[in-house]
Amino acid sequence: MLCCLLPGSLSAAPLILEDCALRPIPLHTFASGHDEGSQAMTVEQVARLPMDGWQRLRQGNLVRGAGKPPLWLRLELENRSAAFCQVFVLSGSSNNRDIQLYQQRDGGWLSAVGGASHPLREWPEQVRLPAFPVLLEPGARALLLMRVTSTLPTFVLPELVSHQGLLKQRMDESLADGMVYGIVLSLILFSLALGRIFRLRLLIAHAMAVLSHCLYVALANGYGFVHLWPDMPGLDLGLVLAAQALCSVLVFAYLRVLLQMGRQPYPLNLCMTLCQVAFVAYALLRILFPEQLEGAYAVRNALSVVGQVVLWSAVFIGYRRRLGYDWFCYLVPSLLTLQLSLVLVHRLGWSPFSPFEYSFFSLSTLPGAVLLLYTLVSQVALGRRREKQALADIEQIKQAEQERLEHSIAERTAQLGEALRNQQLLMARIGHDLRTPLLGMIDHARALPEQRKSSESVARAIERSAHMQLELIDELLEYARNDVRQLELLAAPGYLFGFLKETREQGRYLAERHGNRLQCHFADDLPLLVNADFRRLRQTLVNLLANAAKYTHDGDIQLSVECLPDPPEGHVLLRFCVQDTGIGIASKDLARLQEPFSRGSNVAGRPGVGLGLYIVQQMLGLMGSSLQVASAPGQGSRFSFDLQVELAGEQELEQVFIESYSRLRDGQGLRVLIVDDIAITREMLYELLAGYGYDAEACGSGEEALCFLQTEQVDIMIIDQMMPDMNGWELLELVRQQWPTLPVVLYSASPPRRPEHLPASLGFDACLLKPVQTDDLLAVLERLPEHACASA
Repeated sequence: MLCCLLPGSLSAAPLILEDCALRPIPLHTFASGHDEGSQAMTVEQVARLPMDGWQRLRQGNLVRGAGKPPLWLRLELENRSAAFCQVFVLSGSSNNRDIQLYQQRDGGWLSAVGGASHPLREWPEQVRLPAFPVLLEPGARALLLMRVTSTLPTFVLPELVSHQGLLKQRMDESLADGMVYGIVLSLILFSLALGRIFRLRLLIAHAMAVLSHCLYVALANGYGFVHLWPDMPGLDLGLVLAAQALCSVLVFAYLRVLLQMGRQPYPLNLCMTLCQVAFVAYALLRILFPEQLEGAYAVRNALSVVGQVVLWSAVFIGYRRRLGYDWFCYLVPSLLTLQLSLVLVHRLGWSPFSPFEYSFFSLSTLPGAVLLLYTLVSQVALGRRREKQALADIEQIKQAEQERLEHSIAERTAQLGEALRNQQLLMARIGHDLRTPLLGMIDHARALPEQRKSSESVARAIERSAHMQLELIDELLEYARNDVRQLELLAAPGYLFGFLKETREQGRYLAERHGNRLQCHFADDLPLLVNADFRRLRQTLVNLLANAAKYTHDGDIQLSVECLPDPPEGHVLLRFCVQDTGIGIASKDLARLQEPFSRGSNVAGRPGVGLGLYIVQQMLGLMGSSLQVASAPGQGSRFSFDLQVELAGEQELEQVFIESYSRLRDGQGLRVLIVDDIAITREMLYELLAGYGYDAEACGSGEEALCFLQTEQVDIMIIDQMMPDMNGWELLELVRQQWPTLPVVLYSASPPRRPEHLPASLGFDACLLKPVQTDDLLAVLERLPEHACASA
């Protein structure tokens, strides 16, 4: 590999690649950096920075996390070789949890993300340490921008490697990790078993401390995130912080046993306990309030310093009290102090040595394993010495007992000569003593503020988009589990025009994102209510609209719904059609586009995973339909399907509006007359308005409403459009003749349809489509009386 830095200014000099089979190149000497500051910047803003806005990377610039702002790196590459070059950009530390790489391509930016702050499926290379591929054509020159930040202390050490170098590096890391963790874990398990069998408290405490450190290092290196919970970045950060706190607590527990804290003063024991509690409390606060305490890592450093003060105080007092410390009792605190010093010196940018660099971070478990091995050997040796001492004591007791017995026998033998004279005395001196000793020992909150009225529509659109996105994610998960074909339809009665209105709003948002215009054509003879699985139907239409918007720019998208002739009795046959003026689809691609993860041959560079049309086809199959596609390259595409659904009646509905629980509305006793031929509609509107302070009255026909108006005074009327005998428009005409200032609201299942014989000037004061959000209905009722007063 041959590479060099072209002469010139700092930010304009590219890194020259003479050979694609390059060795790993540290990029901190070639790249330039820029601190983002407190104000977040987009890649376009960073790209427009002047040359003097970039600076050479120094040791202090590479220390990140712990509240420091994100770091932007700028690097230019130029391929001087005669072949395509694929290289990979690495960020260095496994603690770099949020990495974003941007590559300039065709006037735009190709982006890729990595790090444990993003789900693994979004990484370009789904391996433990993020690697970003960069493909360079012969003679091509590429501008790379990398944004690195982290909620944990980290060190940015960017590196450029080839594909073979990346594979070798991954193999070396995996081999080293496998050997390290295998050796350490085997030693830990053996120590725990031996400590449990022989009741060696020091060995058990030391093994648990080393085990917790291995767990923390493994989680921080991404093993848990990659292999166990790849779609839960928040859980991974919480577990890393919890493992760090657990490691601190167990290390202090080990030090308690090592330094014989049971024989130390009570205040010192209390201080050590408070340190353990503080580590746990800090981790819990970081987990519960990650954004508010992201820059509070100085508190962790302060706790570590206080812990060192308490530790060395215990060592000093134990020495003064002559607790029998050996050299190991002084070595362990010294190593912990050295480790903390290295971390603090690195975070201050005073040392080029990074304790967070991957190889050191992973191999940092070996010193603990060596210390554990010494503890294991020393405790076994201590046990052997105690065993030998116990055997020697038993032998000494036996010998003493033997001597005593021999002496007794000698005395008794001497006394036998005088047996006759001293028999009673001899019998009186015979006695026995017995003793038997015995021993024994014995283990969590939310709130949402009220939004201003001016932002209600935006908030509702965001809410709808969020629900749609959740449904898409659910479908992707169902597909991953291969459950798509086993789903069941949940048909329910609903308003067709209300559903189409909501779909139109979602489709308009999708179209306008790419500068398109959405046109909707809904036939006048569409039924008002149908039985259908509106969730599946909405997902199908939104997928088709999103697909059309994605591959159409500054064009037209058309959504049309019409009724087909000769449906079965009690049913209706609907034709849904989505047509666009986009790039179109080649005939060779039409068949495979309905397969999962398949895309057209002319969509390179456009977002998407090739799953939308497959899900549409599966959903339509469940509903007894199929997708029809007609397209040609450069002439747009047309997607349509026919769906047979059952007609429904309004009396079958459980709700005629969507409750949004507005707590700030007050009807102030305004009298509202509800006119609708459906009893359930009258009852639900009556209960709703009464609950918000309105004086509600209900009538079942236009004639009944006119009779009521002759004798009673009302402030607002709410009438249905489709009523027998006298429809809503005829009632409106009579009301305007006799009560011209009375506000009238149309609440109908279909859009307003004025009969041809009525004048064009005749109209309602407001029109609402069923089912309406209660907030929208109450807002109209609150506005109309004021408007009527102003007009009067």
